Amino acid sequence: MPSETISICCCKSRSFIEKEKVARITSILRKAGKKVNLIDDLCALFTNDPDKVKEITQGTIMACHTRAVSSQLKALDLEPNQIINIRSQTAEETLNGYQLNLGDSSLADYNEIIKEIEDLPQAIGTDAWYPVIDKSRCTNCGKCNDFCLFGVYTVENNEVLVTNPQNCKNNCPACARMCPSLAIIFPKYEKSPINGGTEIEESFSEEDKQAMYQKRLQYRLQQNRNRFSLLKKDQ
Repeated sequence: MPSETISICCCKSRSFIEKEKVARITSILRKAGKKVNLIDDLCALFTNDPDKVKEITQGTIMACHTRAVSSQLKALDLEPNQIINIRSQTAEETLNGYQLNLGDSSLADYNEIIKEIEDLPQAIGTDAWYPVIDKSRCTNCGKCNDFCLFGVYTVENNEVLVTNPQNCKNNCPACARMCPSLAIIFPKYEKSPINGGTEIEESFSEEDKQAMYQKRLQYRLQQNRNRFSLLKKDQ
């Protein structure tokens, strides 16, 4: 029977998971005979290669916040074997789960894995900034769809879906801030709960949300004015 594969997200584009931590964990796991696969960006893989995602769910996934990863998997109708949050968990805590410790590593292995991580592809500015819906929280109220200016969401059979994730504006988490159920996750966002974490590191009052809605309305009006101007020029 083949050994389980451990897939580790290196979060190359945003560096929320430190390469030094990944290198320590990988070095010791491989020395212990574990098969470890390094992934440049798991968020991108979810959108670009679902078949590969299906393959890695048969093993252990070490990546971001568990709620973020499990919600991404459920969007593909996949169930994980095991998810370990190494964005928050230390290398020591992760290795303790395998009855291993940091002292089992070697400098040569560590340096080699650092280079392996650095050689992975890196997308900056155009990386996988996509929303994920936590269906365990979502009430399908549709506010995200109403608020979004870029056609990211659709509502089908009274269910809100992320249909066009590539349309999302990079670094814009506004729809997540508007969600009354805190159901929208942007894994690449810095703070919880928007990044899928369980802590409340920031929150938005009704006044904040109203201000965001007014800003959105102004943007929409400007879009309409621009379209009208273009139509007049074409006549």
